[in-house]
Amino acid sequence: MSIPPRKILLATDFSARSDRAEARALALAHQYDCKLLVVHVLERQPKTRLARRTRFSPQSRPDNRLIESAKRQLLNALVQGGNRVAVRIEEGHPSKTVLRIAREEGCDLIVTGVARNEMLGRFTLGETVDELMRGSLIPLLIVTDRVHGPYNNIVVAADYSDASRQALEAAAAFFPDRTLRLLHAHGAPGSYAVEDVESYREQMRLAARREYLAFLDTVNLPAEQRARFDVLIEGGNLTELLQELVESSSIDLVVLGSRVRGLLPEAFVGSVAKRVVSALPCDALVIRGHKA
Repeated sequence: MSIPPRKILLATDFSARSDRAEARALALAHQYDCKLLVVHVLERQPKTRLARRTRFSPQSRPDNRLIESAKRQLLNALVQGGNRVAVRIEEGHPSKTVLRIAREEGCDLIVTGVARNEMLGRFTLGETVDELMRGSLIPLLIVTDRVHGPYNNIVVAADYSDASRQALEAAAAFFPDRTLRLLHAHGAPGSYAVEDVESYREQMRLAARREYLAFLDTVNLPAEQRARFDVLIEGGNLTELLQELVESSSIDLVVLGSRVRGLLPEAFVGSVAKRVVSALPCDALVIRGHKA
């Protein structure tokens, strides 16, 4: 069974939108009364054969003044965190360094922001966030919205997979006092061949609901927690249904599992989760599933 975070890692790059992830990470650290580790990674400059070594240049050795300046900037930005906040600044590959530090420090949650926002709520995840989604074995919170308070309206996108089961258990552990809306998108195969399409789709929806309620009985949660699930069964495309639900119901967080299939190359890991997260106009919590 999942448990609430005991140590949160905030991965920040000082970009214009990183303040949203910083504010959310700080709010969660207060909410869970846990430690907050702030990580900033300085990317190494690529070496070329033609480049001539310059004495005392940043390429010759790490710039300690830059590191100390970055630490002060982060601590000043997160001064409200008090003694619960610590800072680590290292050189290396951003996503690999963040994941290594998360393992070393025993973090339960990684918080990060998006690369940039575009019009109409669309945004690009950016290379580092994309790599974190594919590589992180612990929950990853991708922040796009400003903090207006604790997460209240939460949707869990879940099918019958082990990844969805883990997402449900994690969401219940992270938000034990919230009602969780569970959205399951089902299909209606063969509907083009029937005369009464609406009646057929309603039969498919009821059948999917019965199967889904049976699936929920397998989730490792007490009955009182499962009683707080608000199950929504709808036919259609998951991404489109989530977009409609988020916009119509003021959803501020979507939780979903990222499935890993056997020996598929890493490039395919979590591709569905990435597609869904990229289309959402709200924050997303991605729970990595075990290999199938």
